[in-house]
Amino acid sequence: LLTLLQAPDANQRWWAARALAHCGTDAAVPGLVTALSDEDHTLRAAAALALGHLYTRAPDAVRPVLEQVATKLTDKDGVVRQTVADALALCGNDAVPALAQILQGTHEGARTRAAYALRKIATMKAAGVLYPCLNDTNYLVHMYAYEGLDEMGLLENILVVV
Repeated sequence: LLTLLQAPDANQRWWAARALAHCGTDAAVPGLVTALSDEDHTLRAAAALALGHLYTRAPDAVRPVLEQVATKLTDKDGVVRQTVADALALCGNDAVPALAQILQGTHEGARTRAAYALRKIATMKAAGVLYPCLNDTNYLVHMYAYEGLDEMGLLENILVVV
């Protein structure tokens, strides 16, 4: 599969990345990171998804490249941006610092997808990053922050009468 990931045929590269999502090991990480920059947008998306799934089996191998994966939230293709966000959400708390860094940037599409991923992660670590986004000027970032915090029960007010 690692050899096919470098094949001249884009279809073969895509299938290799897709297969590595299901059975890859830590040895697949460098090739998948390289595939994140491929000219074929479908391969970039498949590589991101493969890294997200690979994280569940080999978190120590994927953790060091999460920042690099997060930079692909600025990809010119919307499907790639969405797939990267979904892949980072699979990485849970380990992806939170990289997503927080993206939220500080100026690419509004990337910021929106970062907030979306944090909403899906739905941990206290993600909530700490989402709270300041309640005042964000980007409506979608604000919405994902509000919905995520609300779903976690962190926006509820309890009236206590004594």
